[in-house]
Amino acid sequence: MKPFLALLKVTFRNYFGISVMKQKYLVEKKDLWQPIAAVVGIGFILVFFFSMSMMFSKGLYYVGQMLGEPALVLVISFIAIAFFIFIFDIGTIISVFYFGRDNELLAALPLKPLHVLGARFSLVMVSQYLVQLVLLLPPLFIFFQGEGLGAAYIFLASVIFLVFPVLPLVPAAVLSILIMSKARSKRIKDTFTILTYVISLALAIGIQFFMQSLPQGEELSSLEAMLQTHGALLSKIGSSFPPAIWAAKSLAMAGSIEGLLNLGLFLSLTAALVALMLVLGNKYFYRGLFAGEEVAKKHRVTNSTKTWSRSSPFKALLLREHRLFLRTPVFLMNVLPIAVIVPIFMLIPLLTQGSLHEVVSFYPFLSKYPYLKLGIVGFMTFIAGTIPLSPSALSREGKLFTLSQLIPVSPREQIRAKFWYTLIVNFVCTLPIFVLSIILLHLTWLDALMLGLLSLSAVGVITSLGILIDSERPYFDWEDPQRAVKNNLNVLFIMLISMIFLAIMAGICVGLYLIVPWWLGYSLLLLLVASISAGLYFRIQSIAERKYRYYEL
Repeated sequence: MKPFLALLKVTFRNYFGISVMKQKYLVEKKDLWQPIAAVVGIGFILVFFFSMSMMFSKGLYYVGQMLGEPALVLVISFIAIAFFIFIFDIGTIISVFYFGRDNELLAALPLKPLHVLGARFSLVMVSQYLVQLVLLLPPLFIFFQGEGLGAAYIFLASVIFLVFPVLPLVPAAVLSILIMSKARSKRIKDTFTILTYVISLALAIGIQFFMQSLPQGEELSSLEAMLQTHGALLSKIGSSFPPAIWAAKSLAMAGSIEGLLNLGLFLSLTAALVALMLVLGNKYFYRGLFAGEEVAKKHRVTNSTKTWSRSSPFKALLLREHRLFLRTPVFLMNVLPIAVIVPIFMLIPLLTQGSLHEVVSFYPFLSKYPYLKLGIVGFMTFIAGTIPLSPSALSREGKLFTLSQLIPVSPREQIRAKFWYTLIVNFVCTLPIFVLSIILLHLTWLDALMLGLLSLSAVGVITSLGILIDSERPYFDWEDPQRAVKNNLNVLFIMLISMIFLAIMAGICVGLYLIVPWWLGYSLLLLLVASISAGLYFRIQSIAERKYRYYEL
């Protein structure tokens, strides 16, 4: 047990950079604005999403109360959070488990595979508490307040809060272990990583399609039948995920025999899942961890004129950005799903519920109030702000950024390549939403051209702001690729700044609507956004020229 606890302590300190932060901020007192900005930014985002979650939970609780099932808010919250964690954190599992820099070091230590697996799983599990703080704490508090429960509820809610991430994370871990154990080379390992992401995306889309394709016209009769039996509604909703019912009933019946029985079922399943993961991990984890790490046979390099060709530095840099993006599956799959999930989730309800004609009938309203078309641009800009590519433009290179400091190409040229490649990827990821909106709303080609130019300028602003943030606080010392993109605070900062930018632009649009016609208002808005984008573009180049050679890795 002592080796595991020692490994757990080192893993946490290394992953979260606790020692580095102590030395930098408390001892050397350097860049003290960074922790202050991080606290303010994270606090604002947490408060915003916590408030939204509180409003939703309160409404759901009142609906359940009217139906005679107040625990409905707990069941739905448990199901939604389990689904969210499984789909969006299977990549975190893969990255932390298999792409750490200390793999070779850990293999040389007298540690069992289950020790390494347990420490890394604990790391992923603890990182989910921030998500649960926003999504699970509000419904737990609303139910506690509404039902007037006591200390027994608080204790059980604390236990379930701490243990709950195990339920969605263990299946993701088991899936990753079994798939990765079949890898025989690094290339196959990368392919399996992408395959795991694809499976999770297909599952998410399948569940969404199933939920939206329920028979129409039968909901009321089914609801009346369920309400005649107490608890039938909860059982029906939670039938796809029984642990949600066990957790909800253990809280709703805190202190009773039935409540303790449901808690026992919940904890027993949790323990069984952890045991299964550790058994499989002890047998297969190292097999997948070191797949492809063997030294390959060296090939002779020929200096043939047919092999080498002249290329411009800018083109070569663009190609390097492209290869870095594609050859690291964690980078690729943290970006591309956004281009897939959002439009599909928009389209499925319209197809399954026959609401396409209602969307089409919205066009006359847009013709009367053309400024509403800017909502498409706003949504595309928001999506671009959630893509972690620009706020990790420098950070994604990690320790290899030293090569960027040494190559005989100016920092200005390098940052230009990063900007244009990132802008292309960001815009392509938002393009399906744009095309879908144009088709569904039957907008004209002139509308498409106008909105396309404005959205490209707005995405350019977000791209420049993301690179600007990463230039001010690059994060090169990451342990696994997931840390460079998803767990990078820069991603939170660009989300916050994107929302502020959208709020300011929305205020400007309202002002333009009140004083000038559509064509003039659009022209002024395009000129403003394009000017901001151009100004930021030249700004990041000047910052790169000044700082690029002096970053400390």
